[in-house]
Amino acid sequence: MTLFFSRQFTNCNLCHQLRSQPGFKEETFSNYEYHNIGTPAHDALRALNGKGEAFVDRGLLENPAVDNPAQAGRFKVPTLRNVAVTGPYMHNGVFEDLRTVVLFYNKYNSRSAKRQINPETGEPWREPEVAENISLKELQTGPALDDKRIDALVAFMKTLTDKRYEHLLENNR
Repeated sequence: MTLFFSRQFTNCNLCHQLRSQPGFKEETFSNYEYHNIGTPAHDALRALNGKGEAFVDRGLLENPAVDNPAQAGRFKVPTLRNVAVTGPYMHNGVFEDLRTVVLFYNKYNSRSAKRQINPETGEPWREPEVAENISLKELQTGPALDDKRIDALVAFMKTLTDKRYEHLLENNR
Protein backbone atom coordinates (compact mmCIF):
# COMPACT_ATOMS: atom_id res chain seq x y z
CA MET A 1 0.00 0.00 0.00
CA THR A 2 2.81 2.39 0.83
CA LEU A 3 4.44 1.72 -2.53
CA PHE A 4 1.15 2.21 -4.40
CA PHE A 5 0.43 5.58 -2.78
CA SER A 6 4.04 6.79 -2.95
CA ARG A 7 4.72 9.55 -5.45
CA GLN A 8 8.42 8.91 -5.00
CA PHE A 9 8.46 5.25 -6.07
CA THR A 10 5.44 4.80 -8.37
CA ASN A 11 2.98 6.74 -10.45
CA CYS A 12 -0.05 4.54 -9.69
CA ASN A 13 -1.87 7.06 -7.54
CA LEU A 14 -1.72 9.81 -10.16
CA CYS A 15 -4.74 8.16 -11.79
CA HIS A 16 -5.87 5.49 -9.31
CA GLN A 17 -6.51 7.64 -6.26
CA LEU A 18 -9.60 9.78 -5.71
CA ARG A 19 -8.95 11.08 -2.21
CA SER A 20 -6.09 13.46 -1.48
CA GLN A 21 -4.83 11.31 1.39
CA PRO A 22 -4.18 7.56 1.14
CA GLY A 23 -5.96 5.12 3.40
CA PHE A 24 -9.51 6.51 3.28
CA LYS A 25 -12.06 3.75 3.71
CA GLU A 26 -14.11 5.07 0.77
CA GLU A 27 -11.16 5.19 -1.66
CA THR A 28 -12.35 4.10 -5.12
CA PHE A 29 -8.89 3.77 -6.68
CA SER A 30 -9.82 5.90 -9.70
CA ASN A 31 -9.77 9.63 -10.32
CA TYR A 32 -12.43 9.07 -13.05
CA GLU A 33 -10.43 11.00 -15.63
CA TYR A 34 -9.91 9.84 -19.21
CA HIS A 35 -6.44 8.85 -20.43
CA ASN A 36 -4.80 7.17 -23.38
CA ILE A 37 -2.17 4.82 -22.00
CA GLY A 38 -1.13 3.38 -25.35
CA THR A 39 -2.97 0.08 -25.10
CA PRO A 40 -2.31 -2.12 -28.14
CA ALA A 41 -5.17 -3.46 -30.24
CA HIS A 42 -6.56 -6.89 -29.40
CA ASP A 43 -6.41 -8.60 -32.80
CA ALA A 44 -7.98 -11.87 -31.66
CA LEU A 45 -10.99 -10.00 -30.30
CA ARG A 46 -11.29 -7.97 -33.50
CA ALA A 47 -11.36 -11.18 -35.51
CA LEU A 48 -13.92 -12.70 -33.16
CA ASN A 49 -16.31 -9.76 -33.37
CA GLY A 50 -15.87 -9.22 -37.10
CA LYS A 51 -13.87 -6.00 -36.91
CA GLY A 52 -11.10 -5.81 -39.49
CA GLU A 53 -7.52 -4.70 -39.02
CA ALA A 54 -8.49 -1.20 -40.11
CA PHE A 55 -10.83 -0.77 -37.11
CA VAL A 56 -9.51 1.63 -34.45
CA ASP A 57 -11.21 1.91 -31.07
CA ARG A 58 -11.03 5.66 -30.58
CA GLY A 59 -12.27 5.59 -26.99
CA LEU A 60 -13.88 8.80 -25.77
CA LEU A 61 -13.89 10.15 -29.31
CA GLU A 62 -16.51 7.49 -30.17
CA ASN A 63 -18.99 9.45 -28.04
CA PRO A 64 -21.07 11.57 -30.46
CA ALA A 65 -21.06 14.43 -27.93
CA VAL A 66 -17.25 14.63 -28.08
CA ASP A 67 -15.79 16.44 -31.06
CA ASN A 68 -12.20 16.97 -30.00
CA PRO A 69 -9.43 14.91 -31.66
CA ALA A 70 -7.36 15.26 -28.46
CA GLN A 71 -9.78 12.75 -26.87
CA ALA A 72 -8.88 9.95 -29.29
CA GLY A 73 -7.78 6.78 -27.53
CA ARG A 74 -8.80 7.98 -24.08
CA PHE A 75 -10.74 5.70 -21.76
CA LYS A 76 -12.01 6.30 -18.24
CA VAL A 77 -9.55 5.27 -15.54
CA PRO A 78 -11.14 2.16 -14.00
CA THR A 79 -11.43 1.48 -10.32
CA LEU A 80 -9.01 -1.07 -8.97
CA ARG A 81 -11.59 -2.53 -6.60
CA ASN A 82 -11.78 -6.28 -7.35
CA VAL A 83 -9.21 -5.87 -10.14
CA ALA A 84 -7.49 -9.15 -9.32
CA VAL A 85 -10.63 -11.10 -10.29
CA THR A 86 -11.82 -9.05 -13.27
CA GLY A 87 -9.40 -10.02 -16.03
CA PRO A 88 -8.77 -9.96 -18.88
CA TYR A 89 -7.44 -6.45 -18.57
CA MET A 90 -7.53 -3.10 -20.33
CA HIS A 91 -10.59 -1.74 -22.10
CA ASN A 92 -10.24 -4.38 -24.80
CA GLY A 93 -9.05 -7.36 -22.74
CA VAL A 94 -5.66 -7.51 -24.46
CA PHE A 95 -3.79 -8.69 -21.31
CA GLU A 96 -4.65 -11.86 -19.40
CA ASP A 97 -2.56 -11.34 -16.26
CA LEU A 98 -2.58 -8.50 -13.74
CA ARG A 99 1.22 -8.64 -13.49
CA THR A 100 1.40 -8.06 -17.26
CA VAL A 101 -0.61 -4.86 -16.78
CA VAL A 102 1.90 -3.56 -14.22
CA LEU A 103 4.77 -4.50 -16.55
CA PHE A 104 3.02 -2.69 -19.40
CA TYR A 105 2.88 0.51 -17.34
CA ASN A 106 6.48 -0.03 -16.23
CA LYS A 107 7.72 -0.10 -19.85
CA TYR A 108 7.29 3.67 -19.97
CA ASN A 109 9.90 4.16 -17.22
CA SER A 110 12.31 1.34 -17.89
CA ARG A 111 15.27 1.39 -20.24
CA SER A 112 15.83 -2.33 -19.72
CA ALA A 113 15.43 -4.42 -22.88
CA LYS A 114 13.81 -7.14 -20.72
CA ARG A 115 11.07 -4.69 -19.69
CA GLN A 116 10.21 -3.94 -23.30
CA ILE A 117 8.94 -7.52 -23.79
CA ASN A 118 5.35 -8.58 -23.18
CA PRO A 119 5.63 -11.69 -20.97
CA GLU A 120 2.40 -13.11 -22.40
CA THR A 121 3.70 -13.17 -25.96
CA GLY A 122 7.49 -13.14 -25.54
CA GLU A 123 7.50 -10.34 -28.13
CA PRO A 124 8.10 -6.60 -27.79
CA TRP A 125 5.08 -4.64 -26.60
CA ARG A 126 2.91 -3.90 -29.60
CA GLU A 127 2.34 -0.38 -30.82
CA PRO A 128 -0.56 1.58 -29.32
CA GLU A 129 -3.88 1.35 -31.10
CA VAL A 130 -4.07 5.16 -30.89
CA ALA A 131 -0.56 6.58 -30.81
CA GLU A 132 -1.44 10.24 -30.41
CA ASN A 133 -2.61 11.76 -27.13
CA ILE A 134 -0.82 9.25 -24.86
CA SER A 135 -0.70 10.51 -21.28
CA LEU A 136 3.09 10.42 -21.12
CA LYS A 137 3.33 12.97 -18.31
CA GLU A 138 1.49 10.61 -15.97
CA LEU A 139 2.97 7.40 -17.37
CA GLN A 140 6.58 8.54 -17.21
CA THR A 141 6.41 9.93 -13.68
CA GLY A 142 8.44 7.90 -11.21
CA PRO A 143 11.24 5.38 -11.55
CA ALA A 144 11.29 1.99 -13.23
CA LEU A 145 10.17 -0.82 -10.96
CA ASP A 146 12.12 -3.96 -10.15
CA ASP A 147 10.48 -7.40 -9.84
CA LYS A 148 10.11 -7.10 -6.06
CA ARG A 149 8.11 -3.87 -6.37
CA ILE A 150 6.06 -5.17 -9.29
CA ASP A 151 5.13 -8.24 -7.24
CA ALA A 152 4.33 -6.03 -4.24
CA LEU A 153 1.96 -3.90 -6.32
CA VAL A 154 0.19 -6.97 -7.67
CA ALA A 155 -0.11 -8.37 -4.13
CA PHE A 156 -1.54 -5.05 -2.92
CA MET A 157 -4.10 -4.98 -5.72
CA LYS A 158 -5.23 -8.47 -4.69
CA THR A 159 -6.07 -7.03 -1.25
CA LEU A 160 -8.60 -4.74 -2.96
CA THR A 161 -10.84 -7.75 -3.56
CA ASP A 162 -14.18 -7.71 -1.75
CA LYS A 163 -14.69 -10.54 0.70
CA ARG A 164 -17.51 -12.00 -1.42
CA TYR A 165 -15.07 -12.49 -4.32
CA GLU A 166 -12.01 -13.69 -2.39
CA HIS A 167 -12.70 -17.30 -3.38
CA LEU A 168 -11.96 -16.27 -6.97
CA LEU A 169 -8.41 -15.31 -5.98
CA GLU A 170 -7.57 -18.99 -5.59
CA ASN A 171 -8.09 -19.40 -9.33
CA ASN A 172 -6.07 -16.30 -10.07
CA ARG A 173 -2.71 -16.90 -8.33
